[in-house]
Amino acid sequence: MVKSLRRSPASGDDFIIALYRVMDLVVDTTSAGTSAMPAFSANLDANSDQVSPVLFLCYDDVTFLDLAGPMQVFHAANTLRRKIGKVAPYQIKLVARAAGQVKTDVGVHIEANSWQDTIVSDRGIIIVPGGPGVWDSETQASVRDYLCAQPQEVEIASVCIGAFLLGHAGLLRGKQAVTHWKYCSRLQADFPETRVNADSIFIRDGGIWTSAGVTAGIDLALAIVERDFGHTLAADIARGLVVFLKRTGGQSQYSKILETQAGIPDGRLSDLHAWISDNLHKPLPTETLAEQLGMSTRSFVRYYVSKTGTTPRKAVENLRVDTAKRMLLDYPLLSIKRIADKCGFQGEERMRRTFVRQFGSTPSEYRENFGPTQQ
Repeated sequence: MVKSLRRSPASGDDFIIALYRVMDLVVDTTSAGTSAMPAFSANLDANSDQVSPVLFLCYDDVTFLDLAGPMQVFHAANTLRRKIGKVAPYQIKLVARAAGQVKTDVGVHIEANSWQDTIVSDRGIIIVPGGPGVWDSETQASVRDYLCAQPQEVEIASVCIGAFLLGHAGLLRGKQAVTHWKYCSRLQADFPETRVNADSIFIRDGGIWTSAGVTAGIDLALAIVERDFGHTLAADIARGLVVFLKRTGGQSQYSKILETQAGIPDGRLSDLHAWISDNLHKPLPTETLAEQLGMSTRSFVRYYVSKTGTTPRKAVENLRVDTAKRMLLDYPLLSIKRIADKCGFQGEERMRRTFVRQFGSTPSEYRENFGPTQQ
């Protein structure tokens, strides 16, 4: 395997909540926050009662989110498995060269065990986060010695620029790999025997996993859970954390509508985009959008293009497509016709033509290519 928006113009969380509204699957986030239980039950069929150690390598100036994001995914997997009477499958540990406190890049100190005193079984995985500390020569040497001493059966993964520490350990030789998009060229130059795929969110090549910038560590951890326990549990975790189970747009990492909004300080358009998200199932002609802002159609079109660089009609189509993509992947049993209706395509055929034009594949082919891994 080598594989709403009102609060913040670039809020991916609210985009997903809007998706739930489209699906008639409303998650109550007013009091539960990210701990809200997902819409579907966990995978009851996964029968493994084995416990796999998940070791996070720590060093001074490690990026805090590179640690916290994947850790939260594995913790959520443990919580959901316990709720259905199963053994918590992941034993999460922070390890460093010496036991004690480690300073993260945000100045917060964390407590780690000594990696010399921690045994990794052949079912374990070692995750190497990124951070400014990867450029320290002593860190490079100590991590290299530790990783090279591990049994071949142990899986090793990196988050963001943690890939450079894998490179220094010789683990990327002959492998496909990815890192933060800003550093892909450097990774290729520093380790020329590595095949750097700069647009991937994460890559698994044999027992080596690498992931793109920072939050891609969450994607990587979700993929590991899906591999271990199936699509349903991973999708449950993604919904509980209000993140995408699978992002398919390459390392751009943003849906088209969110990417457009990220550069817009104008709260009026943020509110408009939130309203669009809530009303995707309806016809949304440009005249209706103009009315929402109290503008004439002509003035609104000029204003919208000047702020976003795209037309209102194209923006609505992009949001319909992005929503349909998520639904195709997260709801594999939902019919394409139902998805087309919920996303406002006004017919399955129109959605099919849009997908073929944008992706060169039909919705069915898109679901097959990017859907849950067959177990």
